[in-house]
Amino acid sequence: MAALKYEWTAAGETHALEMIRVPGTTDLPDFYIGRTPVTQALWLHVMGDNPSKCKGLTCPVENVSFHRITEPGGFLDLINASEIPNAIAPGAGLKFRLPTESEWEYAALGGPHRGDNFRWSGSNNPDDVAWYGRRWNAMHQLWVKWFGWRTAWRMAHYYRRNKQFVTTHPVASKKPNQLGIYDMSGNVWEWCDSPGPDPDIDGERSLRGGSHQNWDLHCTCKWRYGITPDAHDQFIGFRLAI
Repeated sequence: MAALKYEWTAAGETHALEMIRVPGTTDLPDFYIGRTPVTQALWLHVMGDNPSKCKGLTCPVENVSFHRITEPGGFLDLINASEIPNAIAPGAGLKFRLPTESEWEYAALGGPHRGDNFRWSGSNNPDDVAWYGRRWNAMHQLWVKWFGWRTAWRMAHYYRRNKQFVTTHPVASKKPNQLGIYDMSGNVWEWCDSPGPDPDIDGERSLRGGSHQNWDLHCTCKWRYGITPDAHDQFIGFRLAI
C-alpha cells in the first residue's frame, strides 16, 4: 500500500489523515509517517478540545506537550482506541505512535531520495517548502566567527527588525518533499520519541523541523533541539507514525 487514509467531516468540511509509506533500509524497516503534521481538526476529532493558540482547523495543532500526547488517556491512547486504525487498514492491528528521530530525519530527507542532499525537506530554498521567520545570512555567520555562537545569537536577535506577527499556516500550503510529505521544515516543531540532544538535561525529548518563528537554519533537516517533555507553546506540534 502506497498510502493509508482516513476521512471525516468537521464544520461542514472534509478532513483527512493520510499516512505515507517510507521504504526503509537495512538499518531502518519500512514505516508510515503522516503526510502532514497532526491538524487541529484531527486533534479535535480525537480529543474533543483544541489547545492551539493560533486557531485554524487546517493548521497544525500546537501548544501540546510530549506528555499530553503520550500519557495514559492522551492523544495516542485515544486515537488507537478509536475506529481510525481499523478504518485505514482493516484487520491489520496498526497502532499510531510518534516517529523516532531516525525515522523523522530519513523521511525529511526524502527516504530513498536522500542523495538529493536537500538542506530543507524537499528543496535547497526554504521559501519553497517552509514557513519560517528570518534568514540566517553571511553577516550573522561572520558574527559567529568573530564572537562565538552565544554572542552572535544575542546580536542577531537584538538587531532583528521589521518583526511580523508569527502564526501557523494551513498544512500542505507549501511544496512537498520527494515522498509527497509536507511541512517537515518549518510551521511547527515536531516531537520525536527519542531522547534530546543534551544528555545533561534529565528526560528531555527531541524536537525536529523548526517553526514559523525560527530562523531558516533551525528548519533544516539536520537541526536538533531538545526540551523537557512538559513543554508546550504555539511553536510545538507533532506528526504521527506507524
